[in-house]
Amino acid sequence: MYEKFFGLAEVPFKILPDTRFLWYSEQHKEAKEKIEYHIQQKDGPVYLSADVGLGKTSIAQRLSDELKADATKKVVYAFASNLKTQNQFMRFVADEFDVKTARSFQDSQRNFEEYLIKQYEKGITQVLLIDEAQNLPYDALKTIHHFFNFSTPNQFLIQIALFGQTELQKRIHSYKSLASRMYPVKLRPFERKETEDMMQFRWTVAGGDKLPFDKEAIDEIHRLTRGVPRDICKLANEALLHSMVNGSKTVTKEFILSAAKDAFEEV
Repeated sequence: MYEKFFGLAEVPFKILPDTRFLWYSEQHKEAKEKIEYHIQQKDGPVYLSADVGLGKTSIAQRLSDELKADATKKVVYAFASNLKTQNQFMRFVADEFDVKTARSFQDSQRNFEEYLIKQYEKGITQVLLIDEAQNLPYDALKTIHHFFNFSTPNQFLIQIALFGQTELQKRIHSYKSLASRMYPVKLRPFERKETEDMMQFRWTVAGGDKLPFDKEAIDEIHRLTRGVPRDICKLANEALLHSMVNGSKTVTKEFILSAAKDAFEEV
């Protein structure tokens, strides 16, 4: 790759959700803090919905890592499974929390409720984070809604945060009694300044100094990607390769345009 050419320790624009490279824009800080607040207050479930590539999974993983460091919390971070029935989803959640399951939904539910009460008495908060939650079928949402019955007069016994694409909001709002109990959080694409700040942050984490993209190049990255972080990373990565192949340590608008043809099929 181009690390040696640009004097880097590692690749700065990988699209993997490495939490070390998660740059907190003001909206990302706000989203994470709002989710944390509701988990800490134990006052209700929350969901984060956003378009593909805006950083949902990175926030979910960062929250999971930070909450797991707290000995007073038992955290499960899972991806939504295509489970068709209430019983299947109940067994899935119980298994994730190492709770004994039963053949019937009612028995598995009873076992899980008893587990939550015992953990509450021990002072341990149970936290369920579900990513790709737009894939949850109706019966899974119905089970989540039932979890709200597991509560004391002043707090829920299990704290739930769902992370998903914009379809998640539509699915939740089609279930009015569920929507009325959940707090929404959203993310939007980056503005031009946020795009540059995120790129500089990742460049620094990777061991670089001054970002080698000139102003017009960053303008073009923002225009072509519409401020979507994952697409910014894809395009910046390809542009650095094009720049290296051409022996240039400055990434110009021309390299962005040529790289876009490799990064995005539609360009």
